[in-house]
Amino acid sequence: MLRFTFFTRLFAALILLNVAAFAQAAAPAPQATDNTIDFTTANGLKAIHRQVKGNEVIAVRIYFKGGVRNISEKTAGIEPVLLEVAQQGTKNFPKGLLNREIARTGTVIESAGALDYSIVAMRCVRQHFDRSWQLLTDIVLNPLFDEKELALVKEQFLSARRQESDSPDEVVAQTSDKLLFRAHPYFNRPDGTIESIGALTANDLKTYHAKMLETSRMVVVFVGDVPLGDIKTKIETSFGKLPKGNFQSAVLPEFKSAGAPEFQLINRAVQTNYIRATFTAPALDSPDYPAMSVLTNILQQLFFQEVRVKRNLSYGADANLLALGANAGNLTVTTQKPNETVRVMFEQIDFLQRQIIREEPLGNIVSGFLTSFYTKLETNDAQAARLGEYELLGGGWRRALTWLDEVRKVKPEDINRVAKTYLKNFHFAAIGNPAYFDKELFQSR
Repeated sequence: MLRFTFFTRLFAALILLNVAAFAQAAAPAPQATDNTIDFTTANGLKAIHRQVKGNEVIAVRIYFKGGVRNISEKTAGIEPVLLEVAQQGTKNFPKGLLNREIARTGTVIESAGALDYSIVAMRCVRQHFDRSWQLLTDIVLNPLFDEKELALVKEQFLSARRQESDSPDEVVAQTSDKLLFRAHPYFNRPDGTIESIGALTANDLKTYHAKMLETSRMVVVFVGDVPLGDIKTKIETSFGKLPKGNFQSAVLPEFKSAGAPEFQLINRAVQTNYIRATFTAPALDSPDYPAMSVLTNILQQLFFQEVRVKRNLSYGADANLLALGANAGNLTVTTQKPNETVRVMFEQIDFLQRQIIREEPLGNIVSGFLTSFYTKLETNDAQAARLGEYELLGGGWRRALTWLDEVRKVKPEDINRVAKTYLKNFHFAAIGNPAYFDKELFQSR
């Protein structure tokens, strides 16, 4: 009777919550199918072009495939360091001129390394697109890799690594990920370690850079008000002479430690306890990804209501679904009552695994989810990121469009099924006082 009452209350709360929070009309279907196209150059470089009229911002993303599958423990961090040093001066734009032109044109150029790829991204206004393209492509094709600039960039990366131990959020994130990623390519960090970054030389970057410039490793995405013919000309002119190479991303193995829960506690005096769990999740190209996305959204709302609003156990309890080649999700919370808080979070998971949500409230949840999704795609840069993500990890950029229809088709039974399949075997990491943690509880799911 107690269980029935408990779940009835939760179920009613879920319905009420979602009707209130998500009772919005579904956003209109995307109008992208007729203005997005891809083409491949004679030397094998694939480009994706979406023309968005009436928007003066142009977003360009150049992806380099492979991510941590390209590196070892000793070379971890080489791709993001290389791309950062490349922005400190090129053959045709010494550092001073490069910085002046970037400032004059209002161009933004950024780079990053991720688990599955590295990227150089540019945003500029249409008026300066020709000049901004010159700056971007010279950074990619003709970096100087000056020793002094490398030393400065290395110090920035090393400083970031040293400061990580001061951030409890970062420590529990790294620790819980490593529990799941053990004996997997993802165990090597894309942004490197103090040892690997410290050992990099300019010659290392030059050698690695030559290997990166193969069109089979690259994908370019454009979103903005630029005609396709202009984009094709720029791609051919800038990258038409690069070798194709024969790069193929290695198939990612499953996580070997995914089959059992784990808990690692770091004994440290902190004002509150930091907790994070990493777990296996369906990949972007999996049929389960749409239902898992909606399930994660439901969990976020349940955690907010049950942990924060009703019980005041934490300001922030959250659930997240990532988009990786071998995918994962995570649960996070900071609290002074870790056992009580995690029990409440587990109760929400138990509810979703034992009960099937009614069709009508789920429809409202999906409508709200899609509205939020569309809102996040308002910028050209966000649309370019979405297209690139699906091209590399989701079975091709066209699935970024059909995925929305798949979300609309999610049924209550799908939510229940993915909850049972994926919300288990959590790899928990925590920072706090051991006296506050029940190890058996944290290893019970």
